[in-house]
Amino acid sequence: MIRTLTRHFRKDEQGAAALEFALLLPLFLVIYICVIEFTQAFMVQRRAHHSAAMMADIVAQANTVTKAQLNDFFAVGGLIMAPYSSTPLEGRVTSVVLNAKNEPRVQWSYGNAMSPLQKDTLVTVPSDILEKDGDSLIMAETVYVYDSPFDIAVPGFSDFLSGQTTFRRTFYLRPREVASISCTDCYK
Repeated sequence: MIRTLTRHFRKDEQGAAALEFALLLPLFLVIYICVIEFTQAFMVQRRAHHSAAMMADIVAQANTVTKAQLNDFFAVGGLIMAPYSSTPLEGRVTSVVLNAKNEPRVQWSYGNAMSPLQKDTLVTVPSDILEKDGDSLIMAETVYVYDSPFDIAVPGFSDFLSGQTTFRRTFYLRPREVASISCTDCYK
């Protein structure tokens, strides 16, 4: 009798597809959520980096800037983040000038949710971007803290698909119209 039942179950293939589907569904759901999460994080990262590039580009086209104009430029950076939230976006724009001692020093700095750098602070810039005394550049920095919408607990993996990822970008541009861009009210 047991032998007959075993033979019967071995040959019976009804429900095999449903069983395979039930076994593979959790794996496919995790893969699907991972793809969605990666795509979202990648898009946020690209927009945050583009925001730094745009802020540097806008400032590099000016002759002089004010705090009000810089706030408007930061607002443009926030618009670039759409449809994602611009609330976690922090930014700072700094004018750096190479002095006679061949040191890149801060001429002025202004931040949006990020502390400005102090005047005459020594900063690190890519080599060969500033060549001679008086050369200047605009340095735009953004920081975006991306908070994952998924919070999945997988045994053996701590914080799998959860938590925060910080995207940082620094973008450098030379002024286009003048040797050095001034900020009329950044340190007042």
